[in-house]
Amino acid sequence: MIFTLEALEAKHGDALLLHYGTKRPANLIVIDAGPAGVYSKRVRPRLDELKAQNSPNKPLPIRMVMVSHLDDDHVNGIEALTNDLVRKQENQEEIPYNIATLWHNSFDDILDTNAINTLAASLSSGGSLSKANPLSQTLPASVGQGRRVRDNAERLGLSVNTPFTGLVMLPKKGKKTVNIGNGLKFTVVGPDMERAEILQAEWDEKIQELGVAKKSEKQAKAAEFVDKSVFNLSSIVVLAEFDNKTMLLTGDGRGDHTIEGLRKSKLLKNGKIHVNLLKLPHHGSHHNVAPEYFDTITADHYVVSADGRFGNPEIDTLKMISEARGSEKFTIHLTNKEKRLMDFFKAEKKKGKKYNVVFRDDDKLSIKVDLGDPLDG
Repeated sequence: MIFTLEALEAKHGDALLLHYGTKRPANLIVIDAGPAGVYSKRVRPRLDELKAQNSPNKPLPIRMVMVSHLDDDHVNGIEALTNDLVRKQENQEEIPYNIATLWHNSFDDILDTNAINTLAASLSSGGSLSKANPLSQTLPASVGQGRRVRDNAERLGLSVNTPFTGLVMLPKKGKKTVNIGNGLKFTVVGPDMERAEILQAEWDEKIQELGVAKKSEKQAKAAEFVDKSVFNLSSIVVLAEFDNKTMLLTGDGRGDHTIEGLRKSKLLKNGKIHVNLLKLPHHGSHHNVAPEYFDTITADHYVVSADGRFGNPEIDTLKMISEARGSEKFTIHLTNKEKRLMDFFKAEKKKGKKYNVVFRDDDKLSIKVDLGDPLDG
């Protein structure tokens, strides 16, 4: 049995490959593909490597491509991937990858398209955008990226968000488990349909305010709203299950939202859940988690994709994990080495902590966590 999460070196973003199956070659799911440059330097070379190993004379099967959410450091590479395939299709070149389905909650599918256009225009017309909040600068770009990925999917004839009608979401009541095929199940933990409806009402109110506000006020109010609600809400968070093993894949989801989604899906036992692997949300930022998060969700393996930009992974987050687990054994896997991290883990060892730390080798494209048989290649 193969059940492996492969975290490619993705700068400050995420680029994950999920391998699973009972035979070789394993089935493949692509989750995010990092910011600019990561697709061409990491994702495409790795996919081509898998193609050469497993399907040299035909397209590499990809069971699913998932965009966790529309931050550039997640969606940029997916746009590049789909652009690549569209270009080859239009030029009647060989298509290297055969994608079965795309999971992607476009920003303007979550919120009204006209309202998005109003906000984008209010932020980008006449003068510089707010420097205090970088989201006010990236919002129009993220909206465009989401639309282009959606349009590319249509050109490529991909099914989108199957078997959902519309958005990939946790329903208002009960849980939503999807049989992905070949023994893999995804239980959707977020985003939350009920919260999305509240968001839509808040959004409509905010757009009305923008209609009468001065330009500087528009920028400040819109950026504040987006920062606190939309990006955090929109992350697709799933519990992946295969061969009695589990991975919690979190995108940039807010910790309290994830715990609530687990609770609503009745996945907590005595208020807690233990998974074999937890992909840390938001690259290990302490803004998305609290001590309660790591008390509630424990894991054998913690995976962090970050390169130090914006201070991620933050030492405070690593301290929360350490304090929550006490003297228990587990492993933290990181895509990039940094002196501050190595110093922290060295100090932890001196305190008697028993957990293991694994960094990606400098000459490797990725770091792999095998929950079943080791993945070849």
